[in-house]
Amino acid sequence: MAQSQEEVLKRLKIVRGHLGKIIQMVEEGRYCIDILQQSLAVQSALKKVDKIILKNHLLTCVARAMKSDQKEEVSEEIVTLFEK
Repeated sequence: MAQSQEEVLKRLKIVRGHLGKIIQMVEEGRYCIDILQQSLAVQSALKKVDKIILKNHLLTCVARAMKSDQKEEVSEEIVTLFEK
């Protein structure tokens, strides 16, 4: 889990930097397509972060819950997540 946390934090800090750049681009009135390209890159990076977090959750919390009496609860939690 520590390795996943480090990877997530690293990626989120990169995203934060890119988001700051997008804000600067908007403030400067830069070309819309350039702003959109940067925005799409940030969204893609966040999806990768989500994937890492979800994989870690499945390998740790969900695996542990499936061995206990929390199967229904954890299954419902995952379903609710994907409904969002």
